[in-house]
Amino acid sequence: MSKKDEKMSLVGHLSELRKRLTIIAVVNLAAYLLCYQYVDIIMKYILNLGKGMNLVYISPSELFLVYIKLALICGVILSSPITLVQVWQFISKGLYKKEKIYIVLSLLFGIVFFFGGVYFCYKIVLPTTVNFFVKIAIPGVKPMISIASFVAFMSTMLVCFGVIFEMPIVVFLLSIVGLVKPKMLLDKQPIFIVAIFVVAAVITPPDVVSQMFLGIPMVLLFEFSIGISFVVNFIKERKRKRIEAEY
Repeated sequence: MSKKDEKMSLVGHLSELRKRLTIIAVVNLAAYLLCYQYVDIIMKYILNLGKGMNLVYISPSELFLVYIKLALICGVILSSPITLVQVWQFISKGLYKKEKIYIVLSLLFGIVFFFGGVYFCYKIVLPTTVNFFVKIAIPGVKPMISIASFVAFMSTMLVCFGVIFEMPIVVFLLSIVGLVKPKMLLDKQPIFIVAIFVVAAVITPPDVVSQMFLGIPMVLLFEFSIGISFVVNFIKERKRKRIEAEY
């Protein structure tokens, strides 16, 4: 390829990248504006988890900023399928057919696992955690929790669980390309488990309950990921032996 062709190819890629980024920005903005229109409904679902708590806002702009933050988070999540499609359309041109199949499956299951993690957190983890915090209140001490800190806690937990539930997908992709082997995961399992609880302690609020509620599902997902790695490795080995037998 001549330098002129390389330059044209680079310009074409940059133009395509700009197009995809523009679409992503516009879609995210539209999703944010849509979510802001219904932010009171979204807030109602969040506040349902805070029953028994006296939520307050301690500055004139706090509630407004909470609305903006909540609309931004929901907008990004709502527009994520379109964002992923745009990313896919940009990178798919340089992939082989088999690679495209793996990526498409990973994206589809990744979306399902993410929202599964969010749902699990909303329905099981957060109600139990909030109920625990309410019950440990002592007589004579009335909790006055700011709505900003409450929403920040809720959104952090929801997003963290959504991301953590992507672990099997990541291990699946790494196993396919050969960067992860099931034996390696088993040999270093104690180290990974310790690392999991360290990560849970870092990304959750500083209380043992939240850390355990995040750490235990992460360990279970890690064990599930080991199983996925075994399946991928088994299929790859069987395919390799079949190819060797043909020769």
